[in-house]
Amino acid sequence: MLDLEKFADQVGIARDYIDANGQYTVISHEARMATLGAMGYDLSDLDALERRAALEEMAPYNDIIDPVTVIRTGERPFIMVRTPDVMSESAVLQWQLVLEDGRKFGDTMLVSELEIADFKEVQGRLFALRRFILPFELPRDLELPLGYHHFKLTIDDGVKHYDSIEQLLILTPLKCYVPEAMAQGKKLWGASVQLYSVRSRTNWGVGDFHDLKLLLQAVHERGGEFVGLNPMHAGYPASPDPDMISPYSPSSRRWLNIIYISVPDIPEFASSKKARDLVNSPAFTKKLQALRDREYVDYKAVLDLKLKVLELVYDHNRMSDRRSIRGKKFAEFVKNGGQSLINMATYDALQRELYAKGVNAWGWPKFPKEYQDCNSPFLEQWRKNNLKTVMFYCYLQFVAQEQLEDAYASAQKRGMILGTYRDLAVGVSEGSCDVWSDSDKIYRGQAEVGAPPDTLGPLGQAWGLAPMEPHALRRSRYAQLIELYRSNMQSCGALRIDHAAGLYRFWWVPPKRKAVDGAYVYNHMHDWLGILALESQRHKCLIITEDLGTIPLELRVALKEIGAYSYKLFFGERAFDGGYIAPQDYEPQALSALTTHDMPTLKGWWSHYDLTLGKELGIYNEQDVARMGGEREDAKQRILDSLHGLGSVGEEVPRRVADIPEMTDALVVGLERHMCRGSCALFASQLEDWTGVLKPVNVPGTFREYPNWRRKLTVNVEDLDKQPLVKEVTTAMSQARAEASSKSRVEASQN
Repeated sequence: MLDLEKFADQVGIARDYIDANGQYTVISHEARMATLGAMGYDLSDLDALERRAALEEMAPYNDIIDPVTVIRTGERPFIMVRTPDVMSESAVLQWQLVLEDGRKFGDTMLVSELEIADFKEVQGRLFALRRFILPFELPRDLELPLGYHHFKLTIDDGVKHYDSIEQLLILTPLKCYVPEAMAQGKKLWGASVQLYSVRSRTNWGVGDFHDLKLLLQAVHERGGEFVGLNPMHAGYPASPDPDMISPYSPSSRRWLNIIYISVPDIPEFASSKKARDLVNSPAFTKKLQALRDREYVDYKAVLDLKLKVLELVYDHNRMSDRRSIRGKKFAEFVKNGGQSLINMATYDALQRELYAKGVNAWGWPKFPKEYQDCNSPFLEQWRKNNLKTVMFYCYLQFVAQEQLEDAYASAQKRGMILGTYRDLAVGVSEGSCDVWSDSDKIYRGQAEVGAPPDTLGPLGQAWGLAPMEPHALRRSRYAQLIELYRSNMQSCGALRIDHAAGLYRFWWVPPKRKAVDGAYVYNHMHDWLGILALESQRHKCLIITEDLGTIPLELRVALKEIGAYSYKLFFGERAFDGGYIAPQDYEPQALSALTTHDMPTLKGWWSHYDLTLGKELGIYNEQDVARMGGEREDAKQRILDSLHGLGSVGEEVPRRVADIPEMTDALVVGLERHMCRGSCALFASQLEDWTGVLKPVNVPGTFREYPNWRRKLTVNVEDLDKQPLVKEVTTAMSQARAEASSKSRVEASQN
């Protein structure tokens, strides 16, 4: 009889964990069983489940080798080979190794030459676990290169012939990439911004890639070395739902959100008289100005205008002409994008058609049944019938990638050390393109990724994101994970991994259960981190991990070892006595910040606007606001004590909190200077705090109650350097970072 508790252990469902308050917490049997069901195991037929469990247990022994092996520099390089005990030691083993660059190596040997590491009995049969040491019988001058290689073997013992599966052998570096300037101790600052919130004189009501170029230039001219962005993953351009806009709940993390395209910057726009005439018409110009002037982004109106012009800009015949430079470039993009690009374009085109027919096609579960399978012959026929439209959406991805790369290249030409700093969201929604096109069957769309109860979410959190089943992902040889890292490390100098706890484990919330009734499912951390380091080095991309919240010690240690940068928020860095920890005592291998997109702005926090807003939205009651307001006043006084105590401000900032009812320019400058004098290698400053924005960009725990992900900045990007506070803040940050860099180099030379 199958022991379900032990089986849950075997598939990686945790029995317990340490919560955010340091308390040992046991996961209930009911939660573990529900999570087992969410992973795809049917508990309603235990006999069938037992048969499936037996097949899965025996699969690695039938396959002889694993589907993937990840070996990091410095580790003993070997491939585990499983052979039945009845196999003769004189059996002949023939192996082949194909390197990523196409070179092939192979040889023949006796099974007895393999080192036996252990024996294991499986279903009454005994197997030897042997180590194939790398490199084995390779040329002496050959050092196995980092990268993705393929290994396979056959064994013949005279009685039976054994064929292994083909293994993806991944050799990875020990460390992620770090720019030379940072390795030498240079401390950097940069700006963080939600790209859609950027105002400019020329955009179409939403920040775009042209604005990004301007912002990179403006920040660099003031001494900054990067601009941190929200996730720019593909959204749902056909959706009329004004709430399906969160950058953290995308349709695909592989592709870009086409709303960021700057239409006038497209080469084809200049040669399209129809498009130019439309854009320059009085009615169109009036609409654009109205969209620019709005306090909040109107995503649907912006997309409607952009798509109307983009359809005029796109010339299918011209872009299909491989004789032209643009045609060749587009063809190469489509070829490199492969089936993933075609699927993304098909999804967008099909969703648009269905909405036009009156179907509420919010996601693929609402598509007609014949189109719910991405690989169905019906869908293939639809794609052929609508090829021009599908290629149009491929073209939009082509233009978006081209413009993002152009913005990053402009930063590199100016000498910015990092330039663009991108953000990788935790996952995708159930109805997304990524789930729909998941041919490897790694997503479990009925469950949700979330978080267990903590201070910010006492009832736990469920984010509406489909989790990836770790064993299915490994069986697929991490194809989608590798592609995910590759695509998001393009056109940037740094990548932030949102909810880095997911590298170790995800909190699964099973269907029809509350977030508190979830369970942790372990991922293959060693493999994930190795692949992350490899792609980081290949793309020369710094890795920053958002390691806030319930993070196990094992993960913190592993992240530090591979050279990933931690995440430190000022308001969360408090000592046992309630005081604020000096930024000089922060972890150097980290990015620090005062606030994030999930927190109130400095002005909003100091004025208690977030508490007042929370009461209006029903998040807090009067008692909550009174209690938190008192705690806030104490925190503000502690901040003033710290700022004055460390000399980050002078007498221009009063010492008593009662004397500063509202955030002042001098206090903003002091806070930013305070952080930049710290030990963290990076400091990110929010643009909102340079211009005194009151309202938050996102209020966690709300959906339709507050216009999340819409609020714009209050100053055009072209006018940033004209703001006195901006000049004062950036000058103070640059000077403070220079001081911190000098101090770091002196300390390094003394050690």
